[in-house]
Amino acid sequence: MKKMSTLAFIMIMGISMMFGLTASANPAIVSYGGNYTRTIAEGETAYSFILPNAKTTGTSVKLSTSAVNSLQIHYYWSYNNTTIDLGTSTVSGTYYNGGSGYYQPGTLVTVVERVSGSTTITPLSFTISFN
Repeated sequence: MKKMSTLAFIMIMGISMMFGLTASANPAIVSYGGNYTRTIAEGETAYSFILPNAKTTGTSVKLSTSAVNSLQIHYYWSYNNTTIDLGTSTVSGTYYNGGSGYYQPGTLVTVVERVSGSTTITPLSFTISFN
């Protein structure tokens, strides 16, 4: 059991360091059912959210913001020491509902970032939830 806990800790830290390069704030470890409100201030570009033990039957990701076409969501799936880039979705309205089911239990890493070239003024607030 101690070996499993150590392995999980090392995996989460590795993912945190990997996405720390793209996200200007420390990654947040999140859970199902929680609402997480963040603000991207001037000079910041993104926030990372790590959902360990994501459901293989489907994970719903919901995001709301007041600025249209200013945020995008980049997904990564990590399992068995493998990370898969699942792609990027632009939040084209003030509300986004996405997510997917995965064939292996693993960790879902969601990076919310400003759209490159977006002229929306800062700070830019959003609320994200995982269900």
